[in-house]
Amino acid sequence: MVFERYYNKFMPESRNQIKSVWKSILSLTLGICLDKGIIGSIEDPVCRYLPSFNEDIHPYHKHMTIKHLLTMSSGIYWNGGVHYHCPMFEQLRRSRNWVEHIADVQMKALPGSVFQYKEWDVVLLSAVIGTACGNSSWDYCYKHLYQPLGIESDKWTQTKCGVDYPSFDADITSDLSARDLAKIGLLMLHGGKWKGQCIISEEYVKAAISSSEVNSGYGFLWWLSDKGYHGRGFGGQELNVYPNEDIVAVVQATVTPSSKSYGDICAGIISE
Repeated sequence: MVFERYYNKFMPESRNQIKSVWKSILSLTLGICLDKGIIGSIEDPVCRYLPSFNEDIHPYHKHMTIKHLLTMSSGIYWNGGVHYHCPMFEQLRRSRNWVEHIADVQMKALPGSVFQYKEWDVVLLSAVIGTACGNSSWDYCYKHLYQPLGIESDKWTQTKCGVDYPSFDADITSDLSARDLAKIGLLMLHGGKWKGQCIISEEYVKAAISSSEVNSGYGFLWWLSDKGYHGRGFGGQELNVYPNEDIVAVVQATVTPSSKSYGDICAGIISE
């Protein structure tokens, strides 16, 4: 460890809301499912796991794959930006079955043709993982990712229909310490290995941090830059990995009404 500092009474063991950094962790959980054969391929159609997308509600549904969820290119209409307090998300929160609700939302584009950052895709991906493993995405992540790395976290919030989605309540979300996030970064930096044990295949790690066909700055729920790759969350939560410098840089921040980012600051320090 090169540098570590905490403020506002936070300590090394303090856990903070990671917000949408969770999406990048969900991507790794999906990768483990692929490695263990729980899910066959990222090209598997979503309707194979979620029957609501196999009911001929829209002809595009059967063309939607897991890869489209990973790359935020499902094509499902979204008009809420990146914020949780928006009409479309509030309607989802009030619905009895989230997957059925999303299946009823109109399609905006052919799956795989347009990138749009939205919550629909990760809700569906969490549902796919839960269906495939026969339990929940949280349980699978905890057993196969968190435990091997020695990470502790509260359970992800579960919706009424059984889908794990930690941002279900903006004030109750996935929480990790800065050191725990650094472990995730080191795992990625070392090609999916932790202390000599393969947690995620190097093949998936490389795919996750490669440019998608619809956005050169986005992989499988990981943001990409010319210096490295990043898990980013509302309010300034940052997990930055810089392979050329062999560095992982984590920033945690108090969530404020308007989001902020420290990625440029981290990149500037690395450049020096």
